[in-house]
Amino acid sequence: MSARLAAVAERSGRDLAYLAIGGLTAVLAFAVWVTAVTVTLSLLVFIVGLPVFLLSAIAFRWTAELDRRNAVLALGRPLRGHYREHRGERFLDRLRSTAADWQTWRDLAWLVVHSAVGFAFGVLAVTLVAQTIGLLLMPAWYWALPEGANLGFVNVDSLGAAFLATLGSIPAAAITVLLLRGMTIGEARLAEALLEGGAPGTAEAPATAASGEGPSRRLPEAESALGMQAVVSGLLALLVTAIWAATGAGYFWPAWAYLALLIPLGLNAGLREAMRVAPAWRALAVQGVISALIVGVAIAVWALAGFGGFWPIWTILAVATAFALHFLWRRVFPGERERELSERVETLTRTRRGALDVQSAELRRIERDLHDGAQARLVALSMQLGRAEQGLDDNPEAAELVRAARSEAGAAIAELRDLARGIAPPILADRGLPAAVEALGRRSPVPVTIEAELVQRPPAVIETAAYFVCAEALTNVAKHAPEAAATVRINGGADVLRVEVADDGPGGADPAGGGLSGLRARVAALDGELRVSSPPGGGTTIEVELPCGS
Repeated sequence: MSARLAAVAERSGRDLAYLAIGGLTAVLAFAVWVTAVTVTLSLLVFIVGLPVFLLSAIAFRWTAELDRRNAVLALGRPLRGHYREHRGERFLDRLRSTAADWQTWRDLAWLVVHSAVGFAFGVLAVTLVAQTIGLLLMPAWYWALPEGANLGFVNVDSLGAAFLATLGSIPAAAITVLLLRGMTIGEARLAEALLEGGAPGTAEAPATAASGEGPSRRLPEAESALGMQAVVSGLLALLVTAIWAATGAGYFWPAWAYLALLIPLGLNAGLREAMRVAPAWRALAVQGVISALIVGVAIAVWALAGFGGFWPIWTILAVATAFALHFLWRRVFPGERERELSERVETLTRTRRGALDVQSAELRRIERDLHDGAQARLVALSMQLGRAEQGLDDNPEAAELVRAARSEAGAAIAELRDLARGIAPPILADRGLPAAVEALGRRSPVPVTIEAELVQRPPAVIETAAYFVCAEALTNVAKHAPEAAATVRINGGADVLRVEVADDGPGGADPAGGGLSGLRARVAALDGELRVSSPPGGGTTIEVELPCGS
């Protein structure tokens, strides 16, 4: 759950950044396209209007490029425009090709639309986040309100009321997250269509990861549909607001239109998130989304109707009771499908651990066979070749051949020793993990301190995984921080083994790098967890937790 909340928070932060930056570029877009179109049309009847047209096209391209780069916050990659090549063209040819360049006209269309939608979305995003933060921090600044603040469900005129007002930040945060996601998807979908599209009828592909511009990701169809719904809703909201402003009406009736637009948008976004939940809890998640929407609509209607008595409390109690009963029913009486899945997971976990234990035992047997069999035979062969070389002093040519054979045997022994150590070093099986890691530390080119405290010896497969975590981590220290010192801490009991490898190097390690990714896969195969902390200038710490129970 904490990982899911962290992912939602990170995504919402990127959405806010995308929309806020888009709000700033929207102001620039408005200034560019209004100025360019006005000046170009005014001067087009004169010769000077032709170069102004070319300059306007360049201005469109440079301004749109800001939003192409900003798209990395929403899509994980920048967008790429598909322009005609103008290199080497004369002035009149450049005019014709620019006028026929579909991407230039798409840039203009984007600037016109973005100047309205992007500005509105940017202002709305910052306002929503500011209101949510204001509710959350109400106890810190409520005293600055001259006569308090009537939030409907509480009048903030004391510290206790301010703490009670912070409860409103919970639904406000949920609504803000949904709206940020919807607006981001909608604007990113428009940006993909206008800033990265080719000429009509062509199949020009967008930039991919192969172009060196980062991982490519297009919006899924479900998110695209939600984004288009958000865009249409935003445009309708702007329209009704403009009508209200034009008619000069005092009562702000567009708030009811906003509510009507937010209900299907919130339902669409909420159900899309609920369908991502595991099948066993999907029905409960759907009920939670619908319940939250009902409560939100009730509170909104109560507020728009002029507050008064807080009658939505009965709605809240009703939906909360229904949700709690459903949750308890699912916990006490799980369905047949849930029981089968639970039993299946237990069986798979048990059989996988058994398979890993068998694999570890087989690898150790291979290591022993290599050490006691092939390696011993090669050592004996090398000794015999050495004796044969001594008996060939009167035959230099034959002695040289025997010497070369003995050298090859020595190289084979070294390679075989490295191979056996890569499977599992003998000291690990004989004396356990602390002794094996101490041997690693003695061989390491950097100073290593070992701190080990084990209640009991962990299973062989866990021990092997922990050993290779230490080996890879110390290898990385020697490779990337040769001037640093490392510390290895090993502790654990009957249930979990914890390993920590820390160094005082420059930090900045990439958690997605090849070595760390391999370690993470090895640890994940045993239901363990690997964490990497490597702030620039703060050293690198690798923490691993491996379950030792069956």
